[in-house]
Amino acid sequence: MTIETLPEDGSRWDDTAPPSLNAMFKVFSEPIRREVLVLLRDEGNPLSVTTLADRLDGETDRLRTALVHVHLPMLANTGSVEWDPERDSVEFGSIPDEYDGLFDVVEASVR
Repeated sequence: MTIETLPEDGSRWDDTAPPSLNAMFKVFSEPIRREVLVLLRDEGNPLSVTTLADRLDGETDRLRTALVHVHLPMLANTGSVEWDPERDSVEFGSIPDEYDGLFDVVEASVR
C-alpha cells in the first residue's frame, strides 16, 4: 500500500473493509482506469497485460508500462482487479455493493 492509497485519517484499511469513497473516486478519476474496469468486466476472463494494453490503445508499450507501474497497482489495492504480475494475468475483481451506482455511471461514460 502506498501513501496515496491510505485513507485521509492516516489509518490503514484492513483486508475486509471496502475501499473508501475517496479511493474509489481516485480510481474512477483516470479515463484509462475506467476503461480497464469496464473492459475486464465485459471480458469475464483473465487477460495478459499486453493483451489488455492492446485492446485499450494502439501504443501498447507505453500503455503497458503505465498499467504495470501506476494503474494496475491502484486497481488491485482497491480489489477492483485481481492482478498477478508473476503470471501476467489481470481480471476484474469486484466493486463494493455500495458503489454499484457509481460504477454504472462510469460504465455509461465509457460506452
